[in-house]
This record gives sequence, structure tokens and C-alpha cells, in this order.
Amino acid sequence: MDEENSLSVTDEHSNAAGPAQGIASYINKSAEELVAQLGEPDRIDPSAYNYEWWIYYISDQKYLQVGIERSKVVTIYATGNEVDIKPFQIGQTVKEIYQNSPVESEIVVNVNDGTYRFELSEEDLNTRVLTSVGEVYAQLYLDKYTSELVSIRFFNKETLVEQRPYEMVYRGELMKENEIPDEKWDEISAGSEQQIFDITNILRSNYEAGQVVWDDETAMVAEDHSKDMFEQDYFSHESPTFGTLADRLESAEIAFGMAGENIAAQYADGPAAVHGWLNSEGHRKTLLEPDFTHLGVGVYRKYYTQNFIQQFEQ
Repeated sequence: MDEENSLSVTDEHSNAAGPAQGIASYINKSAEELVAQLGEPDRIDPSAYNYEWWIYYISDQKYLQVGIERSKVVTIYATGNEVDIKPFQIGQTVKEIYQNSPVESEIVVNVNDGTYRFELSEEDLNTRVLTSVGEVYAQLYLDKYTSELVSIRFFNKETLVEQRPYEMVYRGELMKENEIPDEKWDEISAGSEQQIFDITNILRSNYEAGQVVWDDETAMVAEDHSKDMFEQDYFSHESPTFGTLADRLESAEIAFGMAGENIAAQYADGPAAVHGWLNSEGHRKTLLEPDFTHLGVGVYRKYYTQNFIQQFEQ
């Protein structure tokens, strides 16, 4: 991120899409109002940001992660064909989105005395568009291979600036990143692992790949690889110490017919990492391989590993 000492801009935040509807209308509402509408969450996961995730796995076609900060809804991630994300819709084409929503390569956000300009690359405009719905910002996760909307994330402006999901130029004070103690990272990682598993199965259902079953032993192999990449400062499917995926699975005495691995680093969180895999040809093939039966996910800090296996039939 580059600091710019002087920046003359106007507030380009457009209300062309009208006031927020559907789940976007929950943004800036109280946690009590959310519970009145959706009930208590299935679980609560910490995040690497100032909010905690309230998880609503309502069905394989209706999944929500609601970010709660100081008893207020500040962000929502949603996927599944039955989620109400008006004015958008899961499965909507990129062409329809561009026809009906204000989409620009630069978006300026004013927070307190600061001005923040997000700059979207060509890749961003094809895979994770940023637009506005009334006073709410919407990050649209697109499948670049089918040109359809697969999931969405809503933010209030403060949380958008805090998370910085795009290249950003700013004037004023930059919000400091959280200093997270080691023990909290363990809790964040455990939540991210479950989120990645849940979202993976929802996507596999939508793409008719069939769901996979969680496997604890394979998850330990995945977590060890994420930790190894972080500690040894490398990014590769082959560990300098522990070898290839096959080597690592065999060392753990895990029987498998076939296996595949996805890795990612420095994504904001689990949902963002899954979307990155979906839009990368090799990772996508692994993510949606119908012959895989089991999955272990391992997260360490912001290193993410998925290990898929086809388990031998007993």
C-alpha cells in the first residue's frame, strides 16, 4: 500500500443500486436484530480483524458468515443459491452485473478524516468486483470460467478500509493492523479450517462434484504443511524437509488411492482463499475433482492448505 501525501478527490460512492435489501440490509444493524431474524449462530469463530464471525450454515444452498464488531454487523460473506443477496443473485452473469451496477476500476471511500482509494486490477474486475449498494459496499466473487457470481461479501466502509482487499492509496491516518497473540492465531486458524471445509462442500455441491468428508489425520498433514511453509519461509507443494504430498501422507500412514493439494498464502481469510482456488485452473481441478472422498484442511497464520484424498474402500 502506498501513502500519498496529497490527494484531491470527491466521494464517488454511488447509491445507484438503491438502498440495501436482503442480507445487505443487516449491515450496521445490531447483533440483537440479526438474532431476531436468523436465530442464534451455529458457532462463533474469531477472525484476524476486529470482528468475530457468526456462522450460519442453514443449508448447502444457504451459508452465511456474519462479522460482528461491538455488537454490530460490519461485514457478511454469503454463498449458496438460496441466499437473499438482492440486488444480486448467485448464478447471475457478469454481463448482468455490469449492466445493472456501478462498476469502476477505482473506488474512493471517506472514513472520518481519511480518504482511501481502492484500485482494482484487470484480474479483480474479472474475479472480485467491488461496487456499492446504498451505503453498503459489495465485493462480488465471480467464477471467471463460467462468468457467474458464486459468492458475495458485504462491508460497511470502516471494515472495507480495515481489511484492504485491493491496492490502496490513502490520505490521512491508516488504520493499524491488529497485533494478534499466538494463542488467538490458533483459534483463528481452527475457525478458518472449518469455514474452508464448509464452503468447499457447498461449491462442490453446486458444481455437481459431490461432497467430501472431513478427515482428522489428513487435516494434521495439511496443518503441518502450512506451518512448515510459514516457519521455513517458502511456498511450494514440496517441503524441503518433509517432501511431496505423497511423502507426507505416507509418513502419516494415511492410505489413499489418489490425492491432491491446494495451497494459498496471504489471503484475507478462508473464504477469500477458496475463491482464489476456484479461479486458478489447477487448483480448481483439485477443488472440484469428483473422485475425492475426504478432505483435511490446515491453516497456520495466513497460510492455507487443502489435502484431498480418495480413501480406499474398506
